[in-house]
Parts: sequence; C-alpha cells; structure tokens
Amino acid sequence: MTSSTSPDLRPAAPTGRRAELLAAAVEVVADSGLRGLTHRAVDARAGLPEGTCSAYLRTRGALLVALAEYVGRALEQRVEALGDDLEGCAGDPVAVSAAVTELTVGWVRDPSLVRAQAELSLEAARQPELMEVFERWRDGLLRTVAGLGERAGRPKPAEDAVVVVAAVEGLLVTAVRLPAARREPFLRGAVPLLVHALHEAR
Repeated sequence: MTSSTSPDLRPAAPTGRRAELLAAAVEVVADSGLRGLTHRAVDARAGLPEGTCSAYLRTRGALLVALAEYVGRALEQRVEALGDDLEGCAGDPVAVSAAVTELTVGWVRDPSLVRAQAELSLEAARQPELMEVFERWRDGLLRTVAGLGERAGRPKPAEDAVVVVAAVEGLLVTAVRLPAARREPFLRGAVPLLVHALHEAR
C-alpha cells in the first residue's frame, strides 16, 4: 500500500543468491550484532564458499546498505499487509488491536528481523547512507499507518503515525529482550493497551 502520489523509490527486492546472502546476514546480525557482520561470517551462515558474499557485495558498506534495504522492505511489507487487512475496519479498536497484536506476535516468533532492524537503526545515526535507506522505507511505513488513521477519522493521522510506529518499535525491541516464553504474553497485553489509548485520545 503505497501513496498514489509518492512513487516507490525502493530498489527491487533481491532474488536468488543475493537474497540468500542477505537472509544469512540477518541471522549473523541477530546473533552477533553488527560487529560480527563480515563477508566471511555471511558466507559461513549461508553455507556458501568463502568469497561469495564479497562477489555480490564488494565492501562492508555495500553489505550494510543492502541489508538495511532488505530488512526495511521485509518489515514494511508486513505492515502494508496489515493495512490491507484493516481496510474496512480501521475505526474499530478491537479489530485493529487484534490485527496489530498478531502482527507483532508473528515478528517475535522469529525475532531475527527485529534484532537486525534495531542494530541497523542505531548504526544509521552514525552513517548517512544507512539513514537515507531507513528514512525511505520509514516514509512508506508512516504513509501506511497514516492511511489507517485517516480512515478511522483521526484529526492528525500523520502525527499519530509517528507515535504509533515509534511505540510499536519500542514494544518489539522490549519483547525480543525478554525470554522467549514471555514475549507473546507481553505483546498480547501491551499492544491492546496502546491501540485503545490512541483510540480514546481522539
């Protein structure tokens, strides 16, 4: 769900071996942080011959940017799907709460993307080329959330969207820091509180 007046400036989604390498890079970052992200580590995680990653992404900077694009696209696509699911019920806090809860629970069942996004977000504050990537995909994310707010009759949907995205990011990062058994119960309690608080603040 992208704005009809805002072209999609994201690069095409990676395919084939490049996609395989970036999926492996997500796991490396999730397990070892950005300090552990090397071409050799990605090759090893992907089970590919040494030198494969550097053949596709020659420098570490290129690897970081490609990984940020990959992670950002994956997260944004899930939120776009949520927006489509809520097309006709954006003003119903019960329906919105249930859908957003299932979205966040689904993320923390496979928390690697959340961990990688958190690591890359912090690094983006130090690297302008990464910040450019994150601003691009976040703009699409904010448009999707703001669209939900517009359909729900929110008076300031764009401002609400900034708060919602930041709040959900915070809940996800908090959840993946918890032991695995506590993540889903935490989100099932916290997300409805957030959604209903926003609805009542109209």
